[in-house]
Amino acid sequence: CMGGGFGAAARDTFKYSGKVRPGKQSPKRSVPKSISKPDYWKDGQPKARGPMLPWQIQKKSEADIEGMRAAGRIAREVLDLAGAAVAPGVTTEAIDALVHEAAVSRGAYPSPLNYHGFPKSCCTSVNEVICHGIPDSTKLRDGAARPTPRRQSSPAPLQP
Repeated sequence: CMGGGFGAAARDTFKYSGKVRPGKQSPKRSVPKSISKPDYWKDGQPKARGPMLPWQIQKKSEADIEGMRAAGRIAREVLDLAGAAVAPGVTTEAIDALVHEAAVSRGAYPSPLNYHGFPKSCCTSVNEVICHGIPDSTKLRDGAARPTPRRQSSPAPLQP
């Protein structure tokens, strides 16, 4: 593997199974000071922990529930914009830039950014890249991206 974590410069010794190779990454984008940030935004290490046992259910307040609804709406809007941008010739970097700007313009922190050191605001996995593909200068080719239709009534989590 490339070694040194996400985005670190090193000699590429990974034994690839397909033809996709990493492109060039741009620097990590910043988030305005006015946006509330998660506990991992500085060092990449999440500190918050959920219940230890699955039957331990935390009761949410009306304010908590409304916040979850607002976050779900923002996630849906950002994912729809990202999906609409997928086309041959578009770089995964351009999709990340769009996702980042769409999230921060709505007052939201792009949750993948610096989560366990992930350097971008969304994941862009193409072809044999199974998950957590890092956006870079890779241009999408016809047939390389197959967006999955999503129902408006069930927002997908940002994974972005």
